Amino acid sequence: MPKRSSHKSMLKRFLCFTLILVCIFCAFPSCAPKLMSEDALCRIYFLDVGQGDCTLIRTKAGDILIDAGPESAQDALCLRLKQLGVKEIALAIFTHPDEDHVGGADGALAQIPIREVWLPVREMDNPSAARMEQAIEKSGATRKNVRANEVRIIGDAVVATLAPLGNAANDSNDSSIVLRVTCGEVGMLFMGDASAKVEQKLVETYAQGHLSAQLYKVGHHGSSTSNTEAFLEVVKPTYAVICSSIDNSYGHPHGVVVERLQAIGATVLMTATAGEVVLECNKSAIWHIKD
Repeated sequence: MPKRSSHKSMLKRFLCFTLILVCIFCAFPSCAPKLMSEDALCRIYFLDVGQGDCTLIRTKAGDILIDAGPESAQDALCLRLKQLGVKEIALAIFTHPDEDHVGGADGALAQIPIREVWLPVREMDNPSAARMEQAIEKSGATRKNVRANEVRIIGDAVVATLAPLGNAANDSNDSSIVLRVTCGEVGMLFMGDASAKVEQKLVETYAQGHLSAQLYKVGHHGSSTSNTEAFLEVVKPTYAVICSSIDNSYGHPHGVVVERLQAIGATVLMTATAGEVVLECNKSAIWHIKD
């Protein structure tokens, strides 16, 4: 009899432990990677890294990372990538050397295998960028400094650089790699911190079809030094995502930019208020996934 009682007690403890694990799992659903819709070509995560940029584009053939947020969010970034089931990054693009875009890069490079890294054509001249450069060398990733017209195909995503045009700009923001990612008929535009001056050059250089996009990662965290009315009229996005922290010292996003986006009919999504922003697209449409 004592043995049977002992077995019952052990079984009860095991069931209680299992129930606790189930409750924890249900309480934090974001910890589990969510599957893409059956007809989806890619899923786009604008990760919440505070005052900084970090985007993960997942395709069925490989993952693409655009920027890595500030150093203060490095641990949270690496944890989130692992929670999402990221085992390897096919292509990492660090748009320019500012700390709020590359501060978490060395941590990502140390913890997750990255096949290829794109950097802008300018000197990396700050401690965050120096740590990133060392991490790239140590990781063995293929490193490439890119200008406009670089193209890479990863699964259903075509990644193309639109800028920097010509020689590297003196200003680090204006040296930003500007990206157009296309999945089927869906276009996405990622501006880095490019200013109004770069926007004007893009309009002068490319046909409207190269700049129009259903998804627009708003330039420079929604700063009014970017995102001019003339440029937004060309892009005409369905969704505009602003990456920033709440009550940041820069005042991002500037109210006038939000008003401009709303005036052209864009749905504005902000990591400062929504946290992580997730969208998905198939061959012809893009949609916002609401938890």
